[in-house]
Amino acid sequence: MNLLYVVPDLKKVSGGPRTRINMFKNVFIKNGDRVIEGRSKLRKSIKSRKINIVYVESATNRISFTDVICLFVLRLYSNEIIVFIRDIYAELFPHDYNTFRRKITFVLNKISNFYLTLISTSMVFPTNNMGSIFFDKNLLFPSRTYTNLPPGTIEMPVDRAIPDFNQKLGVLYLGSTKYANSGFYNFVDFSRQYSKFYNFFVLSGDMNLKDDLACEQINLNSIPHDEISSFIESNNIAYAMHTRPRNEYDDITFPIKILDFVSLCLPFFSEKHIPLEGLLGEDYKLFKNLNNLNNLHESIQSISKDEYIEWTTYLKNVAIKNTYDERYKSLIRE
Repeated sequence: MNLLYVVPDLKKVSGGPRTRINMFKNVFIKNGDRVIEGRSKLRKSIKSRKINIVYVESATNRISFTDVICLFVLRLYSNEIIVFIRDIYAELFPHDYNTFRRKITFVLNKISNFYLTLISTSMVFPTNNMGSIFFDKNLLFPSRTYTNLPPGTIEMPVDRAIPDFNQKLGVLYLGSTKYANSGFYNFVDFSRQYSKFYNFFVLSGDMNLKDDLACEQINLNSIPHDEISSFIESNNIAYAMHTRPRNEYDDITFPIKILDFVSLCLPFFSEKHIPLEGLLGEDYKLFKNLNNLNNLHESIQSISKDEYIEWTTYLKNVAIKNTYDERYKSLIRE
């Protein structure tokens, strides 16, 4: 039997991390494995026996004392503990932790990651490059083998209808807008300049976004993850925009929304981030400079319906090869 141990409280986690954990949880349960999350972690950990592999989804900042005890117990019971490190903000941006409160967060993050490394037998990161930087920046940490475990795709139960190219097409922004390097302003600028050509939609749970977009010609909504496909179809949405600019951090991480676009077979425009090129191939023609809005508009106008169908088919094939079931198999090494 294998076991998924979830460090963060899913009631307090939103967006991509929550989606990733829930999808993994479903796969572990489907395969007859155990899941430890939420309340009574210690009791559940003590009751666990004969565990093959423990996979740990860690939190962004730190682990609790309860998690420390639970993981110690599980290490005694299990043959192997694989820890997933979600991000390395503290390693790359230590200057951002300059206030007293953030300095405490920085120290607790370092202690937590040291313990997670110590308790693990191997580790996984969204990309191999993130793992390399993690150990380069933490030379005093125990040495561990590591590999990449990016988020996965969700196989859609039915094919979505192709947009009606005789009608005004929709362009979608999905997920958080508050991240400092989200590039959301590019989407807003594009909507201002080309609102007569396209309808613009934002699906996000960010607070106060309604007030921020009050003067914009953008449709704002927040819906359950499993309703996004029908939302796209009913609003004639043809494309999405992944607006994060190229930078040191975003070239070593793997935004979960990208796998959502692939799962939905929704062609999307993006800068040519290294992990995305690895997923989609260097010939993916929708890698664009998103600061050049006129070029982006011309690119959309140049894509025929037949070419659009080719892109959706291509994304469907990518999705099939990168499901959470496949991620599970690579993790458990079946």
